[in-house]
Amino acid sequence: MTLPANPDEPVPGVLVSEDRAAAALDALVAKHRLEIEEWDSTQLGSDIGDRILAIHDSREDRTIAVAVNQDPHLRLQAVRWILREMGERP
Repeated sequence: MTLPANPDEPVPGVLVSEDRAAAALDALVAKHRLEIEEWDSTQLGSDIGDRILAIHDSREDRTIAVAVNQDPHLRLQAVRWILREMGERP
C-alpha cells in the first residue's frame, strides 16, 4: 500500500472534521465487516512506528491494525487505502 509521503497530505475526498472522520470510519467498518485492532506503535523502532499508519493482515482479510490514539483523519485515510488495495470500493 502506498500512502502520501507526507502524512498531513490529504487523500482526495477526505476533508472532514474529526467527529465526521470517526463517524465515516465507523460506517466503513460496518459496511465492509471490518475488525479494527489498535496497537501501540511506540513498541516499534522510533522511526518506523511513526511511518506505519495501518497494517492489513492478509490471512485475516477483515482485520486492520491501527495505532493507538491515531488522528481520526489519518486512520480514515489508511483504512480507505487498504480497502482499495483489497479491491473494495470504500
